[in-house]
Amino acid sequence: MTATDHVEGEAASPGTIVRVTLLLASCMTVMAGATISPSLPALYDHFSGTPGVDFLARLVLTLPALFIAVCSPLAGFIVDRLGRKPVIIVGAILYVLGGTTGLYVESLTAVLVGRAVLGVAVACVMTTTVTLIGDYWEGEARGRMMGWMSAFMSWGGVVFVLLGGALAELHWRGPFGVYLVALGLLPFLVLALREPVRHSGAPDGAGTGGPPSSDHPAETNWPLIAVVYLAAFLLNITFYMVPTQAPFLLRDLGIVAPFAAGVAIAAMNVAGGIGSLQYGRVRRRLSEPAAFGVSFSLVALGFLGVSQAQGQVTFMLAMLVSGLGVGSAFPNITSWLMSLAPPHLRGRLVGGTTMSIFFGQFASPALSQPLVAAVGKPGAFAVVAGLLALISAGFWTLAARVSR
Repeated sequence: MTATDHVEGEAASPGTIVRVTLLLASCMTVMAGATISPSLPALYDHFSGTPGVDFLARLVLTLPALFIAVCSPLAGFIVDRLGRKPVIIVGAILYVLGGTTGLYVESLTAVLVGRAVLGVAVACVMTTTVTLIGDYWEGEARGRMMGWMSAFMSWGGVVFVLLGGALAELHWRGPFGVYLVALGLLPFLVLALREPVRHSGAPDGAGTGGPPSSDHPAETNWPLIAVVYLAAFLLNITFYMVPTQAPFLLRDLGIVAPFAAGVAIAAMNVAGGIGSLQYGRVRRRLSEPAAFGVSFSLVALGFLGVSQAQGQVTFMLAMLVSGLGVGSAFPNITSWLMSLAPPHLRGRLVGGTTMSIFFGQFASPALSQPLVAAVGKPGAFAVVAGLLALISAGFWTLAARVSR
């Protein structure tokens, strides 16, 4: 089996068990970081004697994202080379092994090694999950499934932060036990998922040997794929301004309770899930570039509202608007990529998208903090709102050109 093999799903649409299995697998991504966030202060206290604990304790939260970004392209290559099922099954096993290290290890270094393994696992699981959705569904059905996946990830972020907080009340090690849920998912990954059919030969892009279609392009449109990667990168730089800057902006507004910041971020995630579920309806009316135009416009409007917020109510309303935009953008990233990706390159191209998403998360604090230092927190959100409006205008222009 080589990278030039064709990939296709079976004619029958996957059943409910397959759908739920893939949707739950997608939640493993948000569990990687969000789950243990509430236990970080207690973890810091436990390892307070460790040299460099100020930096290393925070690295516990961010290290998985770094390994996800670095390892996703390799995971995509292996997915195309060896098949989908082996990669997602190995990823789930590594997920349990790496995620649960905080339950029993006695050094901060060992915890960090486990978090690195967790990042490798998520790279495997996320890349394969998106690739399988591209294999199993086409057209409007694929768009709906991408919307559901993004909704599960948004709402899962809320659920796992709350669950991690409850377990952290019992003990700082408690949230690490949440990663054991992958054990319950493992039998379904083995039994419910089927490896897409592969045909050897020179790729015609169709996967079925028939003529190419919008879902099976004959050639790889690298310029548009680069646009998708750039959109994923920019969206995540923007999205992660909220958890990194919003708590401090709320404090400046006189809202000092940590719970208030948590509610604001949760509101954005809830709205994001709602926006994701509307993606199928949006795509019936708009092209992918136009859908990005709507999404970035909503995020721009929400960030402008954040910059002008005078209290918690107006801040929350702005978060809801931003969440709708972010939620509708994420499924558009994966759905558009699937329509551009020849089946034999899906894994690698999805791996590139995953890399763009998580490098965006890493770049966000580094890029936003100097802006905050220059113009203040409200000013930073206002400047970014303006930049997002320009990006939206660019996508509307692209939509007009593509439709000609």
